Amino acid sequence: MSKVREQFTVPPQTPLDVSPTGDLKPYVIFTQLKSGGPYIYAGWLEAADDAMAMDFAKEHYGQDQECVNVMAIRRDHITSSDGLYVSKQSGEGTFQVFTQKKAGDLWITWETIEAATPQAAIDAARQTMKQAANAHAIWVADVTNLLSTHGDLIWRHTDQSYRLARGYGREVRAKWIAFRDEKQLAEYERDDLQEAF
Repeated sequence: MSKVREQFTVPPQTPLDVSPTGDLKPYVIFTQLKSGGPYIYAGWLEAADDAMAMDFAKEHYGQDQECVNVMAIRRDHITSSDGLYVSKQSGEGTFQVFTQKKAGDLWITWETIEAATPQAAIDAARQTMKQAANAHAIWVADVTNLLSTHGDLIWRHTDQSYRLARGYGREVRAKWIAFRDEKQLAEYERDDLQEAF
């Protein structure tokens, strides 16, 4: 074991601090793959304000996989059933419900629920929603705090099918053959092997 690793033989007793630094605010991003479908967790980002968060989300997550809408929520607007996130909102509202079926699964949106507080929304979701009743964890966020691209275009500047499983296989070989004929492709592969080995 290296000298550096020997210093860390005992795991930390407290969770690591992952709070944001500087003036950036953390946002959670969801994408909607088809119109009318649920929003599915895509990832996190940090931005200075809501407009910048949406620009980053459209540029990164909107192009990462084909989708029709992107939604962003500031982390401090989320209340979680495990107490990890607690929004400062008080008072009645309409809350969007996000569930995680098992630990490690993706978060998925379901329906909205009317409640007096975020915690009351979590309790009501557990009692009335089938997906939330047995969910590992639940997030709720007031719908007035949801940022969405509804009506905006999400540009895909290039063919990014290589990011998806269906982008490999025959399609990739067909693209290579279109770029180079079969003989040139065989020569390229042979030369590449000779250079590598």
